[in-house]
Amino acid sequence: MEVFLTLRGVLFKDLKAFVLKQADQLKAHAQTMAARAGRPYEYFESPVRKDQRARAIATHDQITDGLICVFATVEPCRSFRLAYAHGRPTLRPAWRKCLFLYFYFLDREFGVCHVRVQTWFPFTMQVYVNGHEWLARQMDQRGLRYRRLENAFLWLEDPGRVQRLADRFATLDWRAVLDRFAGRVNPLLRDELKGYRYYWATYRPSTRPTSCSRAAPPCTRSTRGSCGTPRCVCGPRTCSPSSAASSTAASRARSSTSGSAAGQGPA
Repeated sequence: MEVFLTLRGVLFKDLKAFVLKQADQLKAHAQTMAARAGRPYEYFESPVRKDQRARAIATHDQITDGLICVFATVEPCRSFRLAYAHGRPTLRPAWRKCLFLYFYFLDREFGVCHVRVQTWFPFTMQVYVNGHEWLARQMDQRGLRYRRLENAFLWLEDPGRVQRLADRFATLDWRAVLDRFAGRVNPLLRDELKGYRYYWATYRPSTRPTSCSRAAPPCTRSTRGSCGTPRCVCGPRTCSPSSAASSTAASRARSSTSGSAAGQGPA
């Protein structure tokens, strides 16, 4: 982070103004993006079930593709603070609070998904996608019949073929997918962070789909996302967090039924 600020000619006494400028730019981009698409931008002062709210908006407005809405709320974040001691002040990692932006999309490939962006350095980003949404679209494209209840498949016309389709989820070009989402929601990649990119990594991956037999117990929900419905296939779960911004910045990605990509800026 200090190297990044030095290259930008930003003095520590100007750090707060510099950080707030980038935050304002991210917020303005989100509001402009929503306005151009004719979609709502909503700020929440208290906890809200954002996924439910976004899906309700998509259903009410009959959204079939593109941006559904943008939500904003203040949450704890991992950022930096100035540490004063003898000699020159230094930057230290610190827990702070800042504005987070949630971009909800109805994506042609992944269905309902969202991107969570931290507006303060290091611009942590998470992209959440649902493997079952992706798998359902793969079956639709191939004319494979199925019955679905919320996030579980109750019956599949061809379980073996569907399992092979599900196995492909982990082999997608995730770097390109996540870069595409990052480019849509973070305008700093074309401005202050031009020349930098997100470095994607996985955290606690769980991309292996689960096949269930006829003798399996009734379908259940758990943190592992298991499904016990007869002749049911639990699609891949992928979350990829990534970190964005400096050539040395690290990121984390997680894999689960919800996909997530987390990114952070100059470190």
